[in-house]
Amino acid sequence: MRRALLIALFVLTACATNPHAGPSLRYADAASRGAWASLLAGQPSQAQVDRATDAWSHALGDSVACRLPMRDVVNAGLVGALELGAMNAAASRGGEREVRDGVARYIITLVSLIGERRPAPADARCNALAGWAPAIAAEGRDAVERARRNGLMDENYGLLLGLIH
Repeated sequence: MRRALLIALFVLTACATNPHAGPSLRYADAASRGAWASLLAGQPSQAQVDRATDAWSHALGDSVACRLPMRDVVNAGLVGALELGAMNAAASRGGEREVRDGVARYIITLVSLIGERRPAPADARCNALAGWAPAIAAEGRDAVERARRNGLMDENYGLLLGLIH
């Protein structure tokens, strides 16, 4: 039991935000693994949800400004929407409805970020984001597939899975 707890804590620690690239999955990944993993992920405060939303928006906005392939930005944005939806649900102790509402709200933000014009960040940031965007999309795809296999996600999310290539 102690070993399992240490492994779970290590996995959650590994999901910390990388300040040189973009945020990572924690709540969506935990939700895809079931109730125990979600419990270990914890209940974020509204301030944490707001900081995570800002981090995703900053990374995605910079990705657009870096002129990364739009498909990579959209895929990363859809994963961000899923993560923020799961985080919102965890914060409010909600369920699938809260996840869906959070996803819908963030997709509106994603659309506005894609249309935003801002100067490109430093080359090092753009290079880091060029690796982050496809990697986070792959992590999101894996989380959605795992949740569906575990019976934790209904077919409405099949559309989301189909969008994240």
